[in-house]
Formats: sequence, structure tokens, C-alpha cells
Amino acid sequence: MLKRLGIRGRLLLAFFGISTFAVLATTAALYAFLEVGEVVDRITKERVPSALASLQLSRQAERVAATAPAALASTSKAQHYEISTAIAAEMTRLEELLAALKGAKPSTAVVAEIEAAVLGLRRNLNALDDLVAARLTVVARKEELLRRLSATTNASQRLVAPGMLVMNSKLQQWRAVTADTPLASDRGAEATADLVQSIAAYIPQQKAQQEISAVNDALVNTADAPTPGDLALILFPLRRSLAVLDTISNQIDDRLRTRFQQRVNEFKALIDGGNSIPKARQDEFAVLAQGEELLAQNNQLSRSLTAAVDRLVAAADREITASGLEAAVVQRYGTGVVLGSAFLSLLSSILVVWLYVDRSLLARLGGVSQSMLAIAGGNLRAPLPVAGHDEIGRMAEALRLFRDTAVEIEEKNLREVAEARQRLIDAIESISEGFALYDGEDRLILSNSRYRELLYSDLAIELTPGTTFEHIIRRSAERGYIKDAEGRFEEWVAERLSRHRNPGEPWVQRRGDGRWVLISERRITGGGTVAVYSDITELKQREENLAEKSAALEALSSKLAKYLAPQVYNSIFTGRQDVRIASQRKKLTICFTDIAGFTETTDKMESEDLTQLLNHYLTEMSKIASDHGATIDKYVGDAILMFFGDPETRGVKEDALAGVQMALAMQKRMSELAEAWRDIGIETPLRCRIGIHTDYCTVGNFGSEDRMDYTIIGGAVNLASRLEQEAQPGTVLISYETFAQVKDTIDCDELGRIHVKGIAYPVATYRVIDVKANLVAARRAVRTELPHLRLEAEPELMSADERDQAATALRDVLDRLCHKPG
Repeated sequence: MLKRLGIRGRLLLAFFGISTFAVLATTAALYAFLEVGEVVDRITKERVPSALASLQLSRQAERVAATAPAALASTSKAQHYEISTAIAAEMTRLEELLAALKGAKPSTAVVAEIEAAVLGLRRNLNALDDLVAARLTVVARKEELLRRLSATTNASQRLVAPGMLVMNSKLQQWRAVTADTPLASDRGAEATADLVQSIAAYIPQQKAQQEISAVNDALVNTADAPTPGDLALILFPLRRSLAVLDTISNQIDDRLRTRFQQRVNEFKALIDGGNSIPKARQDEFAVLAQGEELLAQNNQLSRSLTAAVDRLVAAADREITASGLEAAVVQRYGTGVVLGSAFLSLLSSILVVWLYVDRSLLARLGGVSQSMLAIAGGNLRAPLPVAGHDEIGRMAEALRLFRDTAVEIEEKNLREVAEARQRLIDAIESISEGFALYDGEDRLILSNSRYRELLYSDLAIELTPGTTFEHIIRRSAERGYIKDAEGRFEEWVAERLSRHRNPGEPWVQRRGDGRWVLISERRITGGGTVAVYSDITELKQREENLAEKSAALEALSSKLAKYLAPQVYNSIFTGRQDVRIASQRKKLTICFTDIAGFTETTDKMESEDLTQLLNHYLTEMSKIASDHGATIDKYVGDAILMFFGDPETRGVKEDALAGVQMALAMQKRMSELAEAWRDIGIETPLRCRIGIHTDYCTVGNFGSEDRMDYTIIGGAVNLASRLEQEAQPGTVLISYETFAQVKDTIDCDELGRIHVKGIAYPVATYRVIDVKANLVAARRAVRTELPHLRLEAEPELMSADERDQAATALRDVLDRLCHKPG
């Protein structure tokens, strides 16, 4: 019967028997738990809440009783309100705790006693609140009386204080009279009698002043008397001082007596009567006595309440102890039943494990497990346990089938791996680059013959797997195959190892036989390195050839730039302008310049000097033109044609302004060059003429397909040339079109209209003077330049001595000019 059940059925039957004992233990434990829970519930729901509520009520009552004295010590209505509000809140909390205690259903007699104490506290606190209000009223009345006392004292002092001043005045008069007049004279006697009378009137006033101070001090002390006995002691000297004041009032001067008697009556009202300061202090003592009595009653009620709470807590403690004993008995019986069931369950488990699990199951499972581990470790020939009809037997049969399948798959995989490795080797061998694979320890795993050819010129050297990368590169460097390693062997090896272990971008290595190799290395997953070597010798040779051709082209380009304007050269070589016959219409500013009288000057010079002079002049003018952005069209002997606005423009207005400023700079430079030319033998200074016109022109490439010229044509060009011819030597002549663009910045003189060759209408012309900003600074300067005279003076900047020296020099020149040669 048991064999037909199998492992599952037999284990189920064994654990069902063990579970029976567990059910018995659980039933006993559940019974004990319910009984203990009932006891705990009775304690927590009936006894503990009432005890806790009573304890909280006792502490709250103590807080209320402790807060009450602070209310009695209040000195202001605001303080009284604050303390009264706090006491009311504490009292409300006490009543809430009392209600909670009633809800806990403790002993009715004890609760009644506690409730009576709480009600007594409420009544006493209400009465105490009324007493505090009454005391504050008395304190306010006392403060008002003290203010009246201060006013009366001050009025009394002011009444008797002038007596001292009168007596001092009389005394000074008496001293003055007795010092100047004999004592026997009538005047001295009169002064003496007057002084005696002042002293007689001053003595009562002085005594009154002392008694007023004594009354004031005594009344102030009365307001703060610590006990009723002290108050009685203070009243005796107070009334004596009041009697003295009554007596003094009869001795006071008649003019002061009435007002003095009024002050005395005010002191009497403050000392005796229902509205006196002593009466206010007595009322305050009475209120404080009643308050102390109420505080004593509060303390007694608090103690009574605490005693009642202690009795309530003691009763709850007794009931909790009894319930705990009952729960302990139930716990002991339940524990016995649980331990017995646990022992039987443990014994049954031991028998099941020992008789069945260990002998029948674990031994057979251990055999299956060892066979599985051996197969997983790669031993596909490991012995297998005997198969059977139960679950373990079927596992052994499945393991046998798995082993046979694994053996078949392994043999198939080995064949496929061998085939794949051979295909990989063939593919690597067929590529034109050198290929090598290194493991994580930089040992060669695989490489092709191209790698060996690029690494070693000697083809007899073999690369065997397992060789370290360091050994390979050292052998290559030692044989002189690496150009970079010559003369720095160890340093090169260290650099090469560092680059190999931390590969970056591909880099080029120069070989000893003149070849160039591009090396690309990369780290792979697992820590290995892949290296690819490419022969780029042919590319490097082409690169060198291109570099040589580029240098030659650059030199040629530099030479060609000398024959083109910089703007035209840049636009062609940057691709902004095509080299083809084309033109366009643009508004340009055209400038013509040449040297006046150049032909007469050159007739006197040799060709070498003339060439040097002309090149010097053209170089200086061209530099100024380039600085101002002019496009130099052409040189015609000593003449230069320039224009602004193409191929680059800053706008018509800015182009015209740049042209005029360039002309002024040229004239200024000509003045400077005249001195240098005079030193080399040119007696007559060379001066240039400049004409400028702004208008539309046709600009672009003109010529044939074989030879072109970048230039401008049109009537505007002819007009600019005519203006240059009409200009006076050393001046700049511009048209109205140009003047309209620069008039805000350049100062010009209008010369009128002129007729020029080739233009049907008269042309308005203007002579350029200078930039307006420069004229402001030089307006007061004196400048004159003639062929044999040059004068430049700035009188505004001269000192007095300089003016005298200049006047002397000018007079000397004037005398020599006026003197006719003999």
C-alpha cells in the first residue's frame, strides 16, 4: 500500500500526523490567549483608565491650587486678567478630567468626594477672583491718595520756601549797612530790627517745612506698611506732626496763614477718615487676609482630593493584582499543553527523518546530485544512480538522457568552433592591414602575416602566440626597424607601452626603412587589446608632394597679389568673386591723384633717381589708400586711380567720407615728404592734386577670356579725372555729389561751377579744407607755405617770453625781406 503512494503520498501522511500534534498545541495556546486577553481587557478597560484619570485629575488640582496665589499677587488689571484666564483654563481642564473619571465607572463614593472637592475649588477661585478685583480697586484708590499727598506736599513746600530767600536777603542788607554805617546810627538800628523780625518769621516756616517732610514720609510709609501692627506704629508720630502743624499755623505770617491752614486740612484728610491713606492700607490688609484664607481652603481641598484619588488608585491596584494571578494560572496550564504537543511533534519528526527521509530519500538524492555536479563540471562520463519507479528514479532516468544529449552537443560544438576559428584566421589573413589580438596580460593571441611584415622587415622572424607585447616591440627597436627609437631606446619603449595600455586616437609611426604606418589600438571587453597596422607610405609621399606644391602655389599667390588690389585679391581667393567677364552698376566714390609739375621736375633728374622717387611716392600714397580701405585700380605714371565701395562697401556716405579723409592724409604726407626730398636735391617741393567724385559707375572684369582687368568705367570716372586736373597743387577738389555726403564732417570752400572737358553741364566744385574737429583746435594758428617760405605759429599757446622771441625773429626776417640786395 505504501509503495503505491510514492514519495509524495508517504511524506503527506507523515506530515499529517505531525500536524495533528500542532493542532492540539494551537488549540491549547488559543484558549490560554483568550483567557489572558479577557483578563488584560478587564484591566485595561475598567481599572487602568479610572486610575489614570484620577491621577491626572489629582495633578491638575495641584496645578490649580498652585496657580491661585499668583492671582492674589496681581498688581494690575491686565496681569489679573491674564492670570485669571490661565486659572479658568486649568479649572476647565480639571472639570473635563472629572467628567472622564465619571465615565470610567470607579467607586461612586470616592467620585462623589472628588466632585465635592472640585466644586469647592471652583467656588473658592470665583471668590478669590472677586477679592483680587476688590484689592486692585483699593490699590488704585491708594495710588490716587498718594498723588494727592505729593501735590499737597509740593504746594506746602512752595508756600514756606520763600521765607529762606527773604531771610537771606535781609541778612545781606544788614551786613551791607553795618559795614558802611556805625552801629549807633539810626540806619544800622533799623537794619538790625528788620533782620530780627525776618528771623522771627522764618523760624516757624522752617519748622513747618520740617514737619511737612515728616508727614509726607510717614504717609508714604503708611501706604507700604508690611503689617497692621506697623501701620499703627506709624500713625502715632504722624498725628503728632499734624498737631505741630496746627500749632505752627497760628505763628505763620498773616498773609500765608489761610493757605497754610488749607494745606494742613488736606493733610488731615489724608491721615484720618474713610478716604485716607491708612484706611486704604487697612482695607487692603482685609482683602489680603480673606485671600489667604481662601488659599488655605484651596490647599485643604486639594489634599482631600489627593487622598480620595490615592484610595481609588489603591483599589484599582488590588483588582489588577487579582486579575494577574488569574491570568498566570491559565498561562501555566496552556504552557504545559503546548510543550507536550511540541515534544510529540518533535519526536514524530525525528522518526520520520531517521527512518524514511535519510535512509530512502537523501541517499538516493545525494547520488543524483553528485552525478549532476560532475556533468556540470564537464565530466560527461560520470556514473549515474539506478533508475526506479518513483520520482527520484525518474530524475535519474532524465539525468541519463540529459548526459547523452550533452555529449552529442559537445562533439558538435567542438567541430563548429574549429571551423569558425579557421574561418576567422582565413579572414584576418586576407585583409591588407596588419591585425593582432592581445589578451589582458598583453600576450599575443592571434595575428596575421601582414602584421609581421609591417612590424619586422626581416620576414624570417616568427610571431608565436603567447609572446608579450613588450618583447615584440623591444626586438623590433633593437633591430633598427623603428625610426623614432633611435638614440632613445628605453624612453621610446616606455612611451610605446603607455600608449598601448591606454590607447587613444590613431597615430602614425615612422619605420626605419622609410615606410609610414598608421597604428590604431583599442581596448576590448575582458581587458584585451586589438591592434590594426596600416601602411600609409604612399599617402605620406602624396602629402609631402602636395605640401611642396602648396608652398609653391603660396609663393606664386603672394607674387600675384602684388599685381591686384588687396580687396580684389581676397575676394577672388576666398571664392566671393568669379574670374570671368562680368560687371555691375554701383555708386562709388572715385579718386584721382597725381603730382603737379612732375614732368618739369623729372627733366632735371636721372632715370635711377626718378625711379626711386616715383616708387617712394607711390608706396607712401598706396599705404595711405590701403589704410583707408580704398581699392587701387591702376597706376598711370605718377597718377593713381582709386575708388571706394567695391568689392567691399561701408555705405555710400561712409565710402565718400573715407575717400576725402584719405585725400587729406595724402596731402599731409606730401608736406612731410617734401622735406625729405629737399634733402636729396629736389629744390622745388612736389605737391599733388586730388579730385574726388561720387556717382554710379560700371565696375567688374573687362578684357578677353585670356586676360582681364578689374576696373571701373563711366562718366563719373572722367569727371573725377577732370576735377583732379582742375585742382590747384596741394589741394583736394570734390564735386557737389561728394560734398553732400561729407559736409557734416569735412569743412569745404565752395569754388563755384566750372566747365570741364567732356561734361555738357557746369560742375559745382568745392575745395576741401580739413576735418571740422581739427579746425576747432587750429583755428587761431598761423600757417603759410611758399616755395621758399614756410611759417607755422600758434600765438595762443605761446608764453610772454616766446612771444617776444617770435616778434624779434619776424622783425629780423621782415628787415631782410625789405632790404634790397646791393
